[in-house]
Amino acid sequence: MKENASPKYEILSLFEKGQSERLLKLDKLLLAALTLVYALIALLNLGTLSFPTSVYRGETGDSFTLDFGQTVAVDRVWVNSNIAQGTLRFVTDDGEEDEYTQDQGDMFKWHEANLAFTTRYLTVQVEDRAVAVNEIAFFSGGELLPVTVSEGDALALVDEQNTVPEAPSYFNGMIFDEIYHARTAYENIHNLSVYEWTHPPLGKLIIALGILLFGMKPFGWRIMGTLFGVAMVPLMYVFSKRIFKRTDFAFVTAGLWAFDCMHFTQTRIATIDVYGVFFILLMFFFMYEYVRQDYFTAPLKDKLRPLALSGVAFGLGCASKWIGCYAGAGLAVVLFYHLLTALSEAYKGHDKGAAARRSLFWKRLWTTAGWCCLWFLLVPGVIYFLSYFPYYRYEASLRQSYGLRDMWDTLIKNQKDMYNYHSGLTATHMCQSTWYQWPFTFKSVWFYVSGDGERISNIASTGNPAVWWISAVGAVCLFLEWVLGKVKKNPVHPILFVGVAANYGPWVLVTRCVFLYHFFATVPFLLLSTVYLLFLLEQENRKIYWIKWAWLSLAVVYFILLYPAISGLPTGFGYAGFLENVLPASVLYYGWV
Repeated sequence: MKENASPKYEILSLFEKGQSERLLKLDKLLLAALTLVYALIALLNLGTLSFPTSVYRGETGDSFTLDFGQTVAVDRVWVNSNIAQGTLRFVTDDGEEDEYTQDQGDMFKWHEANLAFTTRYLTVQVEDRAVAVNEIAFFSGGELLPVTVSEGDALALVDEQNTVPEAPSYFNGMIFDEIYHARTAYENIHNLSVYEWTHPPLGKLIIALGILLFGMKPFGWRIMGTLFGVAMVPLMYVFSKRIFKRTDFAFVTAGLWAFDCMHFTQTRIATIDVYGVFFILLMFFFMYEYVRQDYFTAPLKDKLRPLALSGVAFGLGCASKWIGCYAGAGLAVVLFYHLLTALSEAYKGHDKGAAARRSLFWKRLWTTAGWCCLWFLLVPGVIYFLSYFPYYRYEASLRQSYGLRDMWDTLIKNQKDMYNYHSGLTATHMCQSTWYQWPFTFKSVWFYVSGDGERISNIASTGNPAVWWISAVGAVCLFLEWVLGKVKKNPVHPILFVGVAANYGPWVLVTRCVFLYHFFATVPFLLLSTVYLLFLLEQENRKIYWIKWAWLSLAVVYFILLYPAISGLPTGFGYAGFLENVLPASVLYYGWV
């Protein structure tokens, strides 16, 4: 503590004794507790493990008969589809006919078909193209009907009736872009032609790992993103401890990030944004580890190690989503700024010490340049190339002769296709927003909503206003203080400012339809900038120590209040109206039911 600290601040000494950039015992205890609490919240009601996995596949002309054991009045039919777009025709005992056509958006979830009939036997025919169905459920008066099937191949349609839920929901089926990314992960596993190719493959390969471990079930396709979201908490804690060398500020920063609403929602859905953001945060962390060491006095191997790790994280980020490329450009700016600063220092003075510094500068520069070519060009290139392995495997299965040149052609074709798709996209969306609206959570992204007349379940991807609004203002204030020369020079400044600019700036130029979650990668740097500003202010005036705790408390309260809107937890329409119309937040889409 500072010498002028009064006794009433003494309780805070618990957090300040033994200030260090390393994790002390107290750090480890607090970090473990925070990570555990967040992990429990994130894993709660993530997704079911009770989900049909056996698949009936039929071609045009195939037919089979279902037997209900007695004549029944079926008033509801749920279909859990796999990957196909065919049509099934249903024929009852008295010749009544109806059809159900599989749709892309209804795959891997329980979809209620518009069917109702009275019969004992139901003949099912594949009417058009091919069908793939995980399970089908029939109800009468709200009761699940027992049913058997005559043909062995069609047994997969009704062999997992124990997986039929009480009601279809986010918990037992795909929502939002999971129909693209989780589906593509499944296709990668089974060597199928991929449906979603508009982003690099690594994120979907990570999703596939969860599916391999837990099956093609909601929990299986969501778990890896959630674990990466959990891992962001200790990463942010360690990053903050390096910057502030204070346990209290590290805990507050990690806590604010843990209880950010978008961090919660985006990591609990099987899309790829979480992986891009995780690797962006990781690459900037390692770049900070590099630039904070003195160019001339730090052992060269200690300088080069984090630089290599930053390059690996850059490669993984680019292979997950192209936002990693934007962040990589920012890394280059930070690196060049560090080198130019060292060059300026090397040419100060004309004594023997200055001559030695100049010689050392150029010697280390060429070593660093070669190291960067290896770890920021070659290694990321190899990572990116290898991430397309599922594409190569599929293409190789279609023709006997498929070599390295063909793999290269496949890679290049997909890059062209991705660029043409994103640059030529003209579609609009009800949830789209513009870049200048994002810092203040103007409009969330609607993942899921369902209501039964009494309660409503909703998942909206939005930021925690207590985190975003304050961070947006604080980051601007810190930048202005830096421009005016009121902030002491620190190697973290380029990390913070370039981190914001590299992840936010490119979206200013994008003319296609964009969404609030495109701001996800910028938020950690805004948050770090604002906490840094608060850190500086507290050093000047010890009496404002309580502000950071008040900020964290406000963020936790806001997270609790918004929890039903971001988690899918059913709530009454009265509380939903409070969240939508009274609490300052985003558009949450409760009113769209």
